[in-house]
Amino acid sequence: MATATQPAPDSAPPDNAVPEGEALEPESNLIKDLIVGVATQSWLASMAFHMALMVFLALVMGTIHVVNKIAGPEFEVVQDDTADIEAIEQFEVGYTPLDPTELTTETLTLEAPAVEAQFNDNSPIFEEAGGGIVGGDSSFGGLGGITVASTSLGPVLKGGGGVDAGAGFGKNLGTGGAGMGFGSRGSGMRDAMLGSGGTKQSERAVAAALNWIARHQNRDGSWSLKHTTNCKGGFCSGPGEAQSEGAATALALLPFLAAGQTHQSEGPYMRNIGAGLNALIKGQKPTGDLSNGGSQMYSHGLATIALCEAYGMTKDSRLGFAAQAAINFIESGQNREGAWRYSHGSDDSDTSVFGWQVMALKSGQMAGLKVNPNSFNQSRKYLNSVARGNYKSEFSYTPGGGTTFTMTSVGLLTSQYLGAKRDDPVIVGGVEYLMKRKPDLNQRNTYYWYYATQVMHNCPGPQWDDWNRTMRRILIESQEKSGCAAGSWDPNKPDPDPWANQGGRLMVTSFCCLTLEVYYRYLPLYKIDDPDRELKKAN
Repeated sequence: MATATQPAPDSAPPDNAVPEGEALEPESNLIKDLIVGVATQSWLASMAFHMALMVFLALVMGTIHVVNKIAGPEFEVVQDDTADIEAIEQFEVGYTPLDPTELTTETLTLEAPAVEAQFNDNSPIFEEAGGGIVGGDSSFGGLGGITVASTSLGPVLKGGGGVDAGAGFGKNLGTGGAGMGFGSRGSGMRDAMLGSGGTKQSERAVAAALNWIARHQNRDGSWSLKHTTNCKGGFCSGPGEAQSEGAATALALLPFLAAGQTHQSEGPYMRNIGAGLNALIKGQKPTGDLSNGGSQMYSHGLATIALCEAYGMTKDSRLGFAAQAAINFIESGQNREGAWRYSHGSDDSDTSVFGWQVMALKSGQMAGLKVNPNSFNQSRKYLNSVARGNYKSEFSYTPGGGTTFTMTSVGLLTSQYLGAKRDDPVIVGGVEYLMKRKPDLNQRNTYYWYYATQVMHNCPGPQWDDWNRTMRRILIESQEKSGCAAGSWDPNKPDPDPWANQGGRLMVTSFCCLTLEVYYRYLPLYKIDDPDRELKKAN
């Protein structure tokens, strides 16, 4: 505001002098403006001070969470978001009719899908990964895989792309084709997979199992085989005795991944999965070891499978780096016999540990990671050393030992993934052998069921149908239906599981859930390998 000033003698008038003829503002207005100006400045200073104070307190109290960006091109993994994981409400299992499978993001939260499931791959001609069209113009699928609608199972899953196993020529995702690796976990093959054995009741059991697993997660994102500290509103019996957060976290994550749920999918367990993956990576040693506890190679193999599957489904580069390091650790620990045992680089071997490592290597290969072909060659050598019988279709725990149903199931599945064909005597004879020990609740062995069900699923036909009907009924009927344990399987009732003491309720629940997810976790292996797999047009 201008004020009147008397110029000094013999000097120029100041800049703010009032020109002659202009009246001065009243003194009251000058005082008023002065007061308003000072008050405004004070208010602004006060506001700035209080805002700075609030930001400081928020950072100290932990109400603001800083998200660390990853090098991954598509997703930012939250480094410490466990405080933001919403409480999971208990799932009421109940009973539903035996209808075709419909596990979706919506059904995981007991909400009916807004629209019916959309099937994107009903063309009479079967296309390889990345087939179909891109923008309606090209039959080359670019990144490949399948497009999953909002009501479908999980996120957009990417196959290998293009024609056969090539990289593809388009720039966009394909809308047709089967996808590669983990592509069957979306809706692209849903129509073709309806007859593979799943029902609404089995999918409801899966949804309940995922709910139980999520409710028993540790605050740091990991899981423990001793799950009881996370029981809420009740108590779940049967904690495991083994100390391995790496194995427990992997066992918890695998059923979510099998259902098509990832840290990128907008499902109810997105944060649970992201926190679990973070926990695995945080526990990884510079050597690549993911075990984070006892039973080193058991735990590491399971954790590697989880990371490889998550990477294969999302292509999150941060997961890819950790998964590749884990694959390298497995390869460096393979011994002269072509196998592994409890500790890295052990000179002796057993088929149980061997199975998890081969499956981890295969998962890495399916995810597009680098896997040394010689690792598979050495693995075939070990399998031959534990194979028994006229057709080498029964397997022992160690070289020179006696055969068992459990080790035979492991040997057969690894044989399938190492290249044995459907009509090979080892597979034909092995399936006949497994059918002598069909699922029986009075002879419960979820570890055996987990492996054997995958072997049988890879061989579609009457034997698979017989096995599946029995297996599915046992798992659905024996699942806990009420209380904090709802959705899980009791490791000690009605008949103790051989893994009850070591793995407890979490391991048994994981194996049971994965067994019910076999219909879409992987495509039947011999359907993948069949060179004449094009669906023929009706005559």
